[in-house]
Amino acid sequence: MSMFAQRRQNRSGVKKGIDNDVSRKNRAEVTISLRKKNREEQMLKRRMGASTPATENNENVNSMNMNGSSSTSTSLPKLSKSDIKQRLTNIDQLVSKLHSNDPNDRLHATIEFRRMLSVEDSPPIQDVINSGVVPRLMEFLSYNNEEKLQFEAAWTITNIASGTTSHTQCVVQHGGIPAFVNLLSSPNADVREQAVWALGNIAGDSSEYRDSVLNTGNSMQRLITIISNNQVTPKLTMVRNATWCMSNFCRGKPKPEFNSIKDCIPVLAKLIMKNDPEVLADSCWALSYVTDDQTQGNVKIQSVIQCPGIAKRLIYLLQHGTDAVQIPSLRTIGNIVTGDDSQTQIMLNENPLPALLGTLSCQRKSLRKEACWTISNITAGTATQIQQVIAANLIPSLVNILKEDQFDVQKEAAWALGNVTSGGTDEQTKFLVSQGCIPALCGIFSCDDAKIIIVVLDAIEKILEVGKRITGMDGVNDYADAIEDCDGLDAIEALQRHENEEIYDKSVKILKNYFDSDEEENMAMAPEVDHTTGQFGFGMNTNTPAQFNF
Repeated sequence: MSMFAQRRQNRSGVKKGIDNDVSRKNRAEVTISLRKKNREEQMLKRRMGASTPATENNENVNSMNMNGSSSTSTSLPKLSKSDIKQRLTNIDQLVSKLHSNDPNDRLHATIEFRRMLSVEDSPPIQDVINSGVVPRLMEFLSYNNEEKLQFEAAWTITNIASGTTSHTQCVVQHGGIPAFVNLLSSPNADVREQAVWALGNIAGDSSEYRDSVLNTGNSMQRLITIISNNQVTPKLTMVRNATWCMSNFCRGKPKPEFNSIKDCIPVLAKLIMKNDPEVLADSCWALSYVTDDQTQGNVKIQSVIQCPGIAKRLIYLLQHGTDAVQIPSLRTIGNIVTGDDSQTQIMLNENPLPALLGTLSCQRKSLRKEACWTISNITAGTATQIQQVIAANLIPSLVNILKEDQFDVQKEAAWALGNVTSGGTDEQTKFLVSQGCIPALCGIFSCDDAKIIIVVLDAIEKILEVGKRITGMDGVNDYADAIEDCDGLDAIEALQRHENEEIYDKSVKILKNYFDSDEEENMAMAPEVDHTTGQFGFGMNTNTPAQFNF
């Protein structure tokens, strides 16, 4: 039984014919492998560093690397390693000032701690934690009447949470989650933004902390309110940080409860309509996490594609000029077409195939690989959907990838073509053959990946079945000849010695059903004994007078 047939048998039997849903869902393990090798492009944590030049009198508090403080703080030069070393030597004095009743002393000490943790390389997070100041800094988060101190303390704690899991754990153990969730409603925009940043770091550390944030103080709704504030338009840095934080709320394994994140989907659908590359990248990442869907009925995918204009916008972003946007938009499109046939068709109706064709020839290997994976989920659909792939001229590019690309990309192309042979019509399979898929597929037999060899054997068997059905009057299976001409027959014969039992069984079956004719002819040509004369005759009528004598 072919691999494709086994997938169909695993289905409950609601559909007749090819079981497209299961064929798509069987790509899930490939998705996991693909994405483990190509580690998440999006950052889980962000530290407010110290490389961005200060503006006159104040600084950009929300850039990835920062120097100085917010618009409420005075610009200060960044610290050198020797400066930090000196401050660590005198850290007891800073701790003392931090516990002072003098507002100026504790503000100055908090700023110094924040500056130490804002350096680009190896910030002394553990030294600061060891000094015992975290509880005091957490206390400052409640100082609503001292917003500057509150902000500086929030910044310092954010950078502590940007460190290792043990660093983040220290913040959580001292009440960081409820404290920062409360600050999402602060009247001070800088403090709100800092709370967003801190919660993004905490949620990005682990699924456990992510769920703790989501289950505290209606945090998702508060975040949505910040982004969707109709009375006060949030500044761009706030939108960037809030979008990134929201993406961390949606990411991780195990996945968050859908009820905890579903309200952000319409917000994300609006965010991907913006033009800022950072907002686009993080909103697409968030959508890719949501649409990574193994639920019954694909309810997460459905909740996304029902948002007006989202499919068309994702396709447009697939042609964006930066990898940071292209990668998550492609991943989201790929996830959507793992849904059922109707969900896949909604995406196809927006014509993503020309954009996918362009992606197949891009320089970045990971994009080519994921584009092939996406197409394989489309060709796992109906014959009509397969025809759309053919009409968009994707097959020649897939065949070319199968012949010439790196193996991990070739594998995905093999799946895409194999699914055509499994769920397509005879005419569609004939088209594959006309595009040179037989030598391309047979070239994969020499690889070391047993699973992909099985995929290709199944595809070759399907091709031979079609060849048998369209055999002409001469009874010759032209596709069998084509396999032999490209040395595919030798490769299949060699697979009879493969250690994988399934590969052995499939290769033997193919050879028996489609390549035994020569052996039968040889048997017909075997010398026969003329019982009258006792002589051997080779394929000749023994009733004729002429005989070969030995």
